[in-house]
Amino acid sequence: MIVPLLGLLLLAQADPDLENLNTAERLMNSGRCAEALPLLKALSARHPEAPTLRYGLGRCYFETEDYPAAISSLRDAARGLPKSAEVRFFLGSALGVSGNIPEAIPELRTAMQLDPTFQPAYRAFGMFRVQQEQYSKEALQALETAVRLDPKDGRALYWLGEFHRALGDTALARRHFEHAFQMDPSDPTVWLGLGRVLLDDGETDSALAHFDDVLRLEPRLVPALLGRARALYYKGQAEQALAPAETAHTNARGFEDERGATWILCRIYRALGRDAEAQNAEYQLSALESTFASEMTRIRELSEQAAAFEAAGNLPKVVEVLEAHLRIRETDEILVRLGDAYFGMRRLADAERCYVRASQIGSLTPGLEQRLRRVREAPERDRR
Repeated sequence: MIVPLLGLLLLAQADPDLENLNTAERLMNSGRCAEALPLLKALSARHPEAPTLRYGLGRCYFETEDYPAAISSLRDAARGLPKSAEVRFFLGSALGVSGNIPEAIPELRTAMQLDPTFQPAYRAFGMFRVQQEQYSKEALQALETAVRLDPKDGRALYWLGEFHRALGDTALARRHFEHAFQMDPSDPTVWLGLGRVLLDDGETDSALAHFDDVLRLEPRLVPALLGRARALYYKGQAEQALAPAETAHTNARGFEDERGATWILCRIYRALGRDAEAQNAEYQLSALESTFASEMTRIRELSEQAAAFEAAGNLPKVVEVLEAHLRIRETDEILVRLGDAYFGMRRLADAERCYVRASQIGSLTPGLEQRLRRVREAPERDRR
């Protein structure tokens, strides 16, 4: 549970401010952050000396997925509340989901140091490390601590399972996924993780059921499509496996998904006697693996450069670097960051183009919907 927003700071202030503050807190605590935002904006403008108001504003921006605004507000809050683990956690989380991992990690590490019992910071730290395929001892310790501090946190259990799955320890990964499933049987991310390890353990029918459950909610999710294709192929149903494999291949963006989709297509085409297509897929697989290392090095360099320019507020350089990134590899995360930079430069048509493309190759999240609405409602004179 999050600590109260502002404590007693405004008790001596005028009644309207105190009333608005109490209303904003009630809205935040009930999950209605979008309704709390106007109140907190007005309060923060009238009380710039109150860092806790900037924190509350940043929290609401975070919950409504306006991450650039969240980062700005939370940076202000961190300057005024340097000993708050909670502020550092939300700042690190906002930076991380925006793709700025190099700055996110120190903030989360600081949160853990400020309060060694603040469980969400450990979970987020480990999650971002696993997402970046950085399977370090520090990441493992963070996830294990998150589970120790809150054994019922299904998300922490899931990411601990993903850590072990990536390193090939299927038995341990399965144990954590099954525990996560017990804690939250409605989480499709857990279904996916459990389906993967079940498939690796040869329990094909159970794995297929989990993949199908995920696909009913997210029919374009590439890992679930790959899992379904592999399961059907292992069951000897190559014809039925072809459609999900081809859909996964079309929608794959990251290297692992592209390699997995191309690999399974090779096997399916061979099983169906389509040798020319199998040979072409094998050539694609070889080319993917030979270029991956150099591409990844360049992509990391560009992402770190963009993060530095974002921190400095140098939007033209952010655009230049992220456009170079997209020429190598297109992801919805990079498109959103690029759209945010264009929006900051008032290049609204370019911002809208990036947001629309991000929604096409990824999910249309509430945050992305908000960005599209914001750019489309901007005055026409600002559009160029």
